[in-house]
Amino acid sequence: MPATPRRIRAGSVLAGSLLVIGLLGTSGCTGIEPAGAAGVAGSDLVSEVADRLAGSGGQSWTATYRLAGGKTARITRAQRPARIAYAFPSGNLIRTPDALTNCVTAGTETVCTATDPHGAPDELPATAGLVTPDTVLALLNAAAIDSDLAVQTRETTIAERTASCLRLGGVDHVPAPDFDVCVTVEGAIAGFTGTVAGIPVEMVLTDYQARAGDHDFAMPPGARFVDRRAD
Repeated sequence: MPATPRRIRAGSVLAGSLLVIGLLGTSGCTGIEPAGAAGVAGSDLVSEVADRLAGSGGQSWTATYRLAGGKTARITRAQRPARIAYAFPSGNLIRTPDALTNCVTAGTETVCTATDPHGAPDELPATAGLVTPDTVLALLNAAAIDSDLAVQTRETTIAERTASCLRLGGVDHVPAPDFDVCVTVEGAIAGFTGTVAGIPVEMVLTDYQARAGDHDFAMPPGARFVDRRAD
């Protein structure tokens, strides 16, 4: 069993060797090779990882994940125009400049409902099994300013990508006070485990491509379209 994370004040240095922790260790997921790190200021590293994740918003990429139970999901971000799409076992969520489209599959029928995109957050259903980059970024930003932060860190390789991993505990005023997260050097979520607003989430990166396909922003073939936009 790993040791209990020590409490540190923001800006202080985590003394000694940092513990190596297995992300999603209780779920039996593989593909994570541990590597140690030492002498890192905990809150500074949290801020660095948050900045890395925020920077991915200006890039095009496709990230594929293995979820709890072995199912898969995909997040695709593209530019010109800026857009993002989520594909998960129970449906899709697609944000473009023109619409926020939520596709729900029940049995053999898929219904895609378009609403106005402006001001509406990317809210995934509880059945999605993954979290959005914006959700993880909000958690990291809250942790970075927490004056009583419990943190463990490590560097590792996930899906052949170098990633920085954090185990955070006792973060105040967030929907997931205790969580593990890994972020690649490109700024993609490489892994996440935690309970977000009462919903358990376990996801680990299995493939990353520095490009985005237009097909990820199209509705599934045969879907019924419902337009609820104001215009």
